[in-house]
Amino acid sequence: MSDSIQIADKKILIIDDQKPFQVMLKGLLSQLGARDVTAVGSGEAGIAAHNRDAYDILLVDYNLGRGKNGRQVLEEMKVRELLRPNGLFFIITGESTRPMVLSAIELQPDDYLMKPFSIGVLRSRLKRSFQKRHSLHRVYQTLFEKDYDACIHECIEHVDENGRYRNYCRQLLCELYLKKGQLNQAEETINELLREQRFSWGVLALAKIKYAQSDFSTSVELCHEVIRSTPNAVEAYDVLARSLQGDEQPVKALEAGRKAVTLAPFSITRQLYMSELARDGEQFELAKQAMQNVLDISRKSVYRNPRHLCNYIRSILDAAEQCESKLEINKYHQEASLALQRARSDESLFGGKLDYPQLENAVMARIEAFNGRYRQAQVHLNIVAKEFIESNAEINKDIAPDVAIAFLDIGEFERANTLIRKQKSDKQLDRYNTQMLDRRVKGKESQQQAYSEHNKKGISLYTEGDFGAAISEFEKALELAPMNSGVALNYIQAALKILGTSDEPLKYLVEGCKGCLRVLDGLTLPAKHKERLTTLKSEFENLQAQT
Repeated sequence: MSDSIQIADKKILIIDDQKPFQVMLKGLLSQLGARDVTAVGSGEAGIAAHNRDAYDILLVDYNLGRGKNGRQVLEEMKVRELLRPNGLFFIITGESTRPMVLSAIELQPDDYLMKPFSIGVLRSRLKRSFQKRHSLHRVYQTLFEKDYDACIHECIEHVDENGRYRNYCRQLLCELYLKKGQLNQAEETINELLREQRFSWGVLALAKIKYAQSDFSTSVELCHEVIRSTPNAVEAYDVLARSLQGDEQPVKALEAGRKAVTLAPFSITRQLYMSELARDGEQFELAKQAMQNVLDISRKSVYRNPRHLCNYIRSILDAAEQCESKLEINKYHQEASLALQRARSDESLFGGKLDYPQLENAVMARIEAFNGRYRQAQVHLNIVAKEFIESNAEINKDIAPDVAIAFLDIGEFERANTLIRKQKSDKQLDRYNTQMLDRRVKGKESQQQAYSEHNKKGISLYTEGDFGAAISEFEKALELAPMNSGVALNYIQAALKILGTSDEPLKYLVEGCKGCLRVLDGLTLPAKHKERLTTLKSEFENLQAQT
């Protein structure tokens, strides 16, 4: 077979921040017959160039200085669907560290070139990739169009014809069947392959199928088989971790997750799952580290999002709340403040999409509430949740989980529950925050239930005219929810009934009313509560004036 390749009519883009390498690579391509070669010096410039005028071949260096790296360029082009179905994407690098190599390869570029390479290596790699794209052009086209039924048909046809890339088509078939939920077809396809030869990737595909079928123990066994033959099989550790979690083996699941992150640490999905496993195992420092990795990875990637900063800060506060040492708690709180300050100085990262003053107040509300400084916590909540408290208006989705937690901690259970229900119904919560809020609600369950029982009993006793007993119940409710505006108003209303008919000053009730008024002073309140407060405060002041 001829070693010649036809690239004279191909548009080629080189993305490399080193001018000498650009010149050298242009020379090699020219010797191979290339006529249309463009070179840019950054990942951002490369994405913009390709978006304006799609290229047939992209040769991208992994390390691109201060901007996006080659992995992030490939990731963004895939997410934004900028790559053409007949185009080639090569990653080039002079580094060979295992985490970097594995993290790049798992995004499946067409090929991976190690510097330095010869013109012969470049020719053979281009030829190999062109042949595959040409032979499977209908497969790639239908996959690009997301016409999965047509893609399945093309793959089956290639396998039936005993085509050169039949194993690739079997692997793709399995993935497509899994995507469509057709597990029996996926299993039949892979078992047919494994009867011919026990390929590791085939065994891994079967492990994925077994996991999808909730056959966790079999999936675990298959993953171990893959790992024994291919110790660096990152995805095998991913599937193993999820299967062990499904099989209710959290400690081993965490070990598998840590191994996957160690092998290939630059995946946001993998780091998020690591944080989930760590949190479930009450390894809050480890969960925090994973969330910090998510933030760092996302900074220059297509997945850049204010949510990652918020979740990182939440993971710090979660870690603080599990500490018994005041020194450790303060250290974590300082770390959260420092993380927020650093992010604010780099605000351009989020393009103005994050309201930092609101986030700061939400974070401070949590810190103050956790430390028992409920009045200070409420001051911060008044700033970030004023419209929500007054009229149930929307709260910024980036800070809503922290506002809900602060409400729970100061005893405003009704508002917390309303906000959490709203976030869930509007599907604003990712998995991390859903689990965090569920855990917090469960942790406050007994306190909230006791508060609710005392408050309801107090209201019932008040209705029956037993104001003294009602006050006793409201006092118990206030001990459990010291900043709850509703029960504070209930206490004042019941106390006024006794004070208004008593000939004695009843100092304890007067002081109790004053304490409740201090709680309510300056608070943002719903319209009905505000009206009640005005009326009750006026009645109390009149009684005081009379005595």
